[in-house]
Amino acid sequence: MLRIDLAVSAGQSRVNEDAVGHYGDAAWVIDGATGIGENLLDGPSDAAWFAQTANRVLAQVLAESPSLPTLAVLREVMARCAETLAREQIRSADGPHEMPSAAFAMVRIIDGEAEFTTLADCRIAARDETGNARLYGASAIDEIEARTIAAMKAILRAEPEIAPDELKARLMPGLQDNRALMNREGGYWILGVDPAAADHVWQARLPITAGQRFALASDGFLRLIELFNVTDAAGMLAISNEQDWQDWLGRLRALEGEPDSLRRYARVKPHDDASLVVCQWEND
Repeated sequence: MLRIDLAVSAGQSRVNEDAVGHYGDAAWVIDGATGIGENLLDGPSDAAWFAQTANRVLAQVLAESPSLPTLAVLREVMARCAETLAREQIRSADGPHEMPSAAFAMVRIIDGEAEFTTLADCRIAARDETGNARLYGASAIDEIEARTIAAMKAILRAEPEIAPDELKARLMPGLQDNRALMNREGGYWILGVDPAAADHVWQARLPITAGQRFALASDGFLRLIELFNVTDAAGMLAISNEQDWQDWLGRLRALEGEPDSLRRYARVKPHDDASLVVCQWEND
């Protein structure tokens, strides 16, 4: 069985746009993509709505069809999310950039193997067959977001005293262009309301052994590795309890809040929601 040691999520504001979940021998993290247009739904955040809806529906689909292949599971999840959105939205989207979506990572134990599935920039930490800890998951969104960061650095070099709100306004056209590349060829693929995205997931499998650990994280928590470089995949796998989580979360928030942090560690969002699921395989 897959034992869940930790399944935690901390919002950076009053609305948390991440969700974590598990059912049977599957565990996952969902990171809602913060909206860059007017809300489609009557609520504080379309991203939070989508993360929570997808989280609930994923558990439902796995409960109904525990042996369904993962790609079929995800197609069903996205189809049901699309149906729910159509019922609940209060206006039509002005373009693809307004449709709700989320990054995603899941570990699922199938036929004696650990199956990793990701969309966009959530990642999975695990030890490979040689025993080395590494991060699993890849997406074209990394290159697309790198262009935004390059544009941000150029603005900061030219106008080092620019206010954060003005900086975001200057970046917004590019952010909207990036979001319009969602779930299309030549762009990037993400969990959303288009079931075709299921055919473009990143997947890998590893043989499963007793005691094998996995850690799944949203990109907000992954900043500790990918942005601030204060830990690594092995450090992520070593997190095992609430105190460990609180210690790392405190360090993350301190780094995000340091004077001049945004200029030293360029990123569009000064703070981000952070989520983590740590689990371990135990023989029945």
